[in-house]
Amino acid sequence: MEGDSRKFITALKDNDLAAVREVPKADLHNHFVLGGSRTYIYEQKQILIEPIKKPLASMWEMDGWNSRYIGERFSGSNMRKFLIEATFAQAKHDGIAA
Repeated sequence: MEGDSRKFITALKDNDLAAVREVPKADLHNHFVLGGSRTYIYEQKQILIEPIKKPLASMWEMDGWNSRYIGERFSGSNMRKFLIEATFAQAKHDGIAA
């Protein structure tokens, strides 16, 4: 475990996302609507969600981004369940261990 901690810290310092994903870890908090794999969402539902490319300056900007890419697309229990699946897909991709 201690070796994994050192690998993880080194990967973070080196900005090496691939190495970060190789280290076993846990995800203690995740906003499932925005924590899911955008690739999974696109592959499964052909819904494109562009990443936020720069910090949002206001709640108004956040609301605008949300309206454009999330909006009502994920309303209803089936689509909410799908977003949870997308979150698990992202966690697996990121190396989150059970």
